[in-house]
Amino acid sequence: MIALKEQISIQDDYVFGSVMSNAKLCRHLIQLILPELNIKRIEFPTLQKAVQEDPHSHGVRFDVYTEDQNAIYEIDMQVRHTKGLPKRVRYYQGRIDAELLNHGDQYDFMKRTYVIFICPFDPYNKGLYKYEFRNFCVNAKELEMQDGRTAIFLNTKGCRNDVSKDLQNFLHYVDNKDVKNDRYVDELQDYIGQLSRNRKWRNGYMDNKTHMMFHDEDVRQEGIEEGRQDAIQQMITLTRQLGVPEEQLKQKVQEQFKLSDQEVNKLFE
Repeated sequence: MIALKEQISIQDDYVFGSVMSNAKLCRHLIQLILPELNIKRIEFPTLQKAVQEDPHSHGVRFDVYTEDQNAIYEIDMQVRHTKGLPKRVRYYQGRIDAELLNHGDQYDFMKRTYVIFICPFDPYNKGLYKYEFRNFCVNAKELEMQDGRTAIFLNTKGCRNDVSKDLQNFLHYVDNKDVKNDRYVDELQDYIGQLSRNRKWRNGYMDNKTHMMFHDEDVRQEGIEEGRQDAIQQMITLTRQLGVPEEQLKQKVQEQFKLSDQEVNKLFE
């Protein structure tokens, strides 16, 4: 069985959110991503912030949501290359905007918004570490709309020299590469080490992994399309570590993945 500490990666949204709950580490990351800003302090980051206007609308859950005096920052660890990422950003921006104004407020009071997706894949296949999008006029490319919205995709597979060495080091670390002599990466590793030694946090981590495997739509779809058996086997291994009785686990796997008795028995041989 693989030790828990060997499974922990900052790519995991639970781990990433736990690390970013440290306002100092979160502020430093935002400053790396947006070096043109002078971010002195941020509000205490909100993790897994849920936004849903009504029971019939499509809700969203932001991994890390924070703000300073001038802007809102939403950061997601987007590990799966699913369809519609740009439109997901558009939806996130709309949800953020909907919460910024109270009745009677002027539109000019709206803060800038930055929606940032960290991706262990190249979303546009151009080799950039950072793809930054704002709204510009089609007929005059130099003319910015200045609506205050910015969308950023960070690519851990970048090969250009388009961002600072410090940001490259962070992205290499997210990509599970060995990074030496980087103070911020060392701080992240130390903090994750502290978390992994906390029994309450470890239990929360394992519970989250199991819940995501049973309920996350992308995980279920990935299991069907890209190695269903491996996905199921990983889920069984992690769930066993939680001490779930074997018969209960069998039943859960069979129902979740719609397996025959023969298929489920083969998995548990």
